[in-house]
Amino acid sequence: MEKRLERDKRYQEAFEDITQALWQCKEKYHLMEEENHPQTLRFKTLLEKCTTERRLLEEVSLPCRFILEHFTTFIGKQDQSVGFHYGGLEGGRGILNDFTIDEWGNIILIIGNIRLGWRDADYQYLFYPDKVIMRSTDRIKPEIKLFFNFTFKYSRLIDDFNSVAEHTQTLYWHPELCDDVG
Repeated sequence: MEKRLERDKRYQEAFEDITQALWQCKEKYHLMEEENHPQTLRFKTLLEKCTTERRLLEEVSLPCRFILEHFTTFIGKQDQSVGFHYGGLEGGRGILNDFTIDEWGNIILIIGNIRLGWRDADYQYLFYPDKVIMRSTDRIKPEIKLFFNFTFKYSRLIDDFNSVAEHTQTLYWHPELCDDVG
């Protein structure tokens, strides 16, 4: 965990520097004036991606971050897929294309042509080797199930995130995940 914290600090500082540089370029070169120009749209996407990276380190819970870090290891890979159930809606499976983190810890996964979202603070997590179940803390929002064929042990992140098992937002940590630590 110490290694992860040290790495996180370096990346957090780097993304802060990158964000400051992008904001300075935006102001200096008036890059956001032509709202629908392709270059403006790409620059805006670059800013959003950098903001997502900062929020991943600064704002979301450790369990949510563990899931997103795991997903990062197979984003866009044709031979890996993510399936989901959102309440009563079964979404099938698709390629994970990307994710974003908006204000207030709102997570958006882009699976195939579907945008699946939830607010991190409103959910608790149940971890299994090849799936995660997310339960709303207020029971009003739907339960979300994410299942994937690239299990947690393959991303080799469990050692870095072993404290997820004791986190207050973790309701369940499957014993097989404990076997992968060490």
